[in-house]
Amino acid sequence: MNKEKITRLLENHRPEPLGLDHRYAVLCALVEVEGELHVLFEKRSAHLKSHTGEVSLPGGRIEEGETPEEAAFRETIEELRIDPACLEILGESDYLVTRQSKAVHCFIGVLHGVDVAAIDPEPAEVAYVFTVPLSVFLETEPEVHPIEFKKDNDDGFPYELIPTTTVAPFNNYIDRIFFYKGAEKKEQIVWGMTAKIMYGVAKLLKTLL
Repeated sequence: MNKEKITRLLENHRPEPLGLDHRYAVLCALVEVEGELHVLFEKRSAHLKSHTGEVSLPGGRIEEGETPEEAAFRETIEELRIDPACLEILGESDYLVTRQSKAVHCFIGVLHGVDVAAIDPEPAEVAYVFTVPLSVFLETEPEVHPIEFKKDNDDGFPYELIPTTTVAPFNNYIDRIFFYKGAEKKEQIVWGMTAKIMYGVAKLLKTLL
């Protein structure tokens, strides 16, 4: 181990967040509806074990040996059951690190020649698909509501190992939950992690306006 070897290592190293449990990739799929760009969303199936019935973007867990972009492409094709030739990925937006130590990469893509009404998604994962005009995210700010997660002093954490004279006390954790209400139905409100990702997409795309 010497300085030269460390330098070569760092030259080829891509910094990543520490402590991640899992990595996921989703797609902000743009599709033309009556001459206007829309974002395609999924209503998650009631058969799923987690996030049942929630609104989400197409996507899923990144598999071993797979890049985030490959995962976003594969998951979108599998969930929507569309021809791979119809999907063009344009590039990556900013990604999200959740409070559960998960990283969610987001890609922006275009669905070419796809009739949303004709999409027959994978029923084990998707109840149905719907779209929201892209303008909803570009022209309106999300509602943001704070929510507090309180620590439990009886959670078994060894607080006695921390010098109370040198370490600030633990505080309750406050997160901000995003809501976009531009969908046609209440059950299609874009909220939570998906809304936070769309806020990042909109923030990026608004630099073009």
